Amino acid sequence: MSSNRLLRVNELLQREVSAHLRKKHGAETVGITITSVEITGDLREAKVYYSVLGQDDDAAKAGK
Repeated sequence: MSSNRLLRVNELLQREVSAHLRKKHGAETVGITITSVEITGDLREAKVYYSVLGQDDDAAKAGK
Protein backbone atom coordinates (compact mmCIF):
# COMPACT_ATOMS: atom_id res chain seq x y z
CA MET A 1 0.00 0.00 0.00
CA SER A 2 1.39 3.37 -0.89
CA SER A 3 2.20 5.91 1.77
CA ASN A 4 0.13 8.45 -0.17
CA ARG A 5 -2.97 6.33 0.45
CA LEU A 6 -2.16 6.04 4.16
CA LEU A 7 -1.88 9.82 4.39
CA ARG A 8 -5.30 10.23 2.78
CA VAL A 9 -6.83 7.63 5.12
CA ASN A 10 -5.22 9.35 8.14
CA GLU A 11 -6.69 12.71 7.08
CA LEU A 12 -10.12 11.20 6.44
CA LEU A 13 -10.16 9.46 9.82
CA GLN A 14 -9.07 12.68 11.53
CA ARG A 15 -11.94 14.62 9.90
CA GLU A 16 -14.51 11.93 10.74
CA VAL A 17 -13.48 11.60 14.39
CA SER A 18 -13.45 15.38 14.72
CA ALA A 19 -16.94 15.66 13.19
CA HIS A 20 -18.27 12.95 15.50
CA LEU A 21 -16.83 14.63 18.61
CA ARG A 22 -18.12 18.03 17.50
CA LYS A 23 -21.61 16.54 17.14
CA LYS A 24 -21.43 14.72 20.49
CA HIS A 25 -19.73 17.44 22.59
CA GLY A 26 -20.67 20.56 20.64
CA ALA A 27 -22.66 22.26 23.40
CA GLU A 28 -20.11 21.64 26.14
CA THR A 29 -17.53 24.16 27.31
CA VAL A 30 -14.65 21.84 26.46
CA GLY A 31 -12.83 22.14 23.14
CA ILE A 32 -11.48 18.86 21.78
CA THR A 33 -9.07 19.03 18.84
CA ILE A 34 -7.85 15.96 16.97
CA THR A 35 -4.20 16.81 16.40
CA SER A 36 -3.16 13.78 14.35
CA VAL A 37 -3.96 10.21 13.42
CA GLU A 38 -1.52 7.38 12.71
CA ILE A 39 -2.90 4.25 11.09
CA THR A 40 -1.03 1.00 10.56
CA GLY A 41 -0.19 -0.23 7.07
CA ASP A 42 -2.80 -3.00 7.23
CA LEU A 43 -5.49 -0.49 8.37
CA ARG A 44 -6.31 -2.57 11.46
CA GLU A 45 -5.25 -0.12 14.17
CA ALA A 46 -5.05 3.62 14.54
CA LYS A 47 -3.72 5.98 17.18
CA VAL A 48 -5.68 9.20 17.59
CA TYR A 49 -3.92 12.11 19.26
CA TYR A 50 -5.99 14.93 20.69
CA SER A 51 -5.80 18.02 22.84
CA VAL A 52 -8.45 19.34 25.21
CA LEU A 53 -9.05 22.99 26.09
CA GLY A 54 -11.14 24.02 29.05
CA GLN A 55 -11.31 23.66 32.80
CA ASP A 56 -9.24 20.83 34.31
CA ASP A 57 -12.21 18.85 35.60
CA ASP A 58 -14.09 19.22 32.29
CA ALA A 59 -10.97 18.26 30.34
CA ALA A 60 -10.46 15.13 32.47
CA LYS A 61 -14.08 14.12 31.89
CA ALA A 62 -13.74 14.65 28.11
CA GLY A 63 -10.60 12.51 27.94
CA LYS A 64 -12.50 9.41 29.09
